[in-house]
Amino acid sequence: MANTSDYNGLAPGAFEALSDTATELAFDRSEYLDRIRRVRALMAEAKIDVLYVTTPDHVAWLHGYYASWYKANAPMRYPQLYGSVIHVDHDDFIHFDNPTELPVLAKCSISTDNRFFKSREASVNLPFIMGELKAKGWLNGTVGMEYWSYVPNRAISTMLEGAFLAEGTRVVDASAILRRARRVKSPAEIATIEQATRFAEIGIETIRRELRPGMTELELFGLTTAAMMKAGSEFPALIPIFNAVPVRDGRPVSSGHSMAGRKVIQAGEFLTADLCGVHNRYHSNIMRGFLLGEPTRDMLDMYGKAAGVFDLFRNEVKAGMTVREVNTLIRRYLAEVGLLDGAGWVLGYELGLSLPPDWVGDFYFHYQDDKYLDRVFEENMVTNLESLFNTWLIDTLVYEKDGARVLSKVPLELIVV
Repeated sequence: MANTSDYNGLAPGAFEALSDTATELAFDRSEYLDRIRRVRALMAEAKIDVLYVTTPDHVAWLHGYYASWYKANAPMRYPQLYGSVIHVDHDDFIHFDNPTELPVLAKCSISTDNRFFKSREASVNLPFIMGELKAKGWLNGTVGMEYWSYVPNRAISTMLEGAFLAEGTRVVDASAILRRARRVKSPAEIATIEQATRFAEIGIETIRRELRPGMTELELFGLTTAAMMKAGSEFPALIPIFNAVPVRDGRPVSSGHSMAGRKVIQAGEFLTADLCGVHNRYHSNIMRGFLLGEPTRDMLDMYGKAAGVFDLFRNEVKAGMTVREVNTLIRRYLAEVGLLDGAGWVLGYELGLSLPPDWVGDFYFHYQDDKYLDRVFEENMVTNLESLFNTWLIDTLVYEKDGARVLSKVPLELIVV
C-alpha cells in the first residue's frame, strides 16, 4: 500500500486501507469468479489477450463494483480512465480507479488488486496504467476495448487506445464479449430479478391506491417511489415514463419518453406508468395504464387483444426458438385479432444488471424485424415484453424450456381508478 500522502487532494480525507473482504456483495464470490472465467473463454475464442472493461454495467457484473458517478461528462482536464483489466490466462484481474472509490470497492466488490491514480491528469495516469500492465507482462498481443461504451468518451478512449498502440499492442473492439457473457442469467440472477419484480408490483399497487384527480404527476411519482424504496427497491437506471394525458377517440394520447412533471392530473385522463423494480441493480420492468374514468368497450377490447400476446409467449414461445420463429407466431396472432396492420408494436429487450443512463440490454427483438432473425431465445434469458397498441402493457419474462414465464402477478389489463 502506498503512503497516504501520495494521494493528497484525490480523496476527501484519510486514505484508509482496503479491508480484506467485501462487506455487501450482491452474490457469492464463486458467482463472480464464474463470470470472469466465462469472459476469459470468450476472450480466448476471439483471440484477445487483455480486455480493458469500462462499461459501468459490465464492471459491476464482473466483480460487483458500482458507483454513483462515472465522470462521463466531467471537466476536460479530468479524463475518466478507470477500468477493470482481465487477462485471458488469469482469474486475477486489476481495477484502476480514483482513490476516492476505495470505500465503495471495499463495500461491494470482490476486487483486491486495486491500483489508484495519483493524479487527475491524463499525462500522469496513462503512463501509470501502461507501466502497471507492462510490469505484469500483460502488454503483449491483442488488447480489447469497449468501443460501444459511453465511458470513456471518444476523446478519452482515443487517448487510451493510443497509449496501448504506443506499447506495440494490437487494439480491437471487444464490445460484444461482455454483452454476450451476460445474456444468459444464473439462478441467482433470476432470483434477484424476481425480487425486483415484487418491488415493481408495489409501485403499481401504490398508484392504484393513491391516484386521484388534483394531484400532480410529481406528487404521485414521489409516493410511488417512496413505497418502492421503503420495500427495498433502488434507483432505476433511467427515469421512468410517468405521465397523465387526455383520452381522444377512445385512446390515450402518446407522451413519448416523458418524465413526471408539475402537471395536475385531471378526471378522465389516462396515466402511463413505466416502472422498474431494482434489486442489487437488477431490473424488472412493468408498465400498466390507469384510466381515471369509465373505459369504452373498444378500449377494453383492445386491451384484451394486446394482453393475448403474453398468453402467446406463455404457451408457445420456448427457449431455443429463433427470433424468426417467434416473430412468425406474433404476426399470426396479430393477424387473427386484427392488429397486424394497426398502430403499435410488439417488442422486447434484454433486462438484467443496469446502471444509469439506461436499463435496456443488448438483445432486442421486434415483430417487424426483417434481419437478425437467426438469434436465439436462450434458456434463462430475461427480456421485457411490450404489447403497445394504445395499450400500455409491459412485463418481464424469463425464457424456459417449456415456455416464457411472466414474472409479475399484476393482471395484464387496463386499471380503472
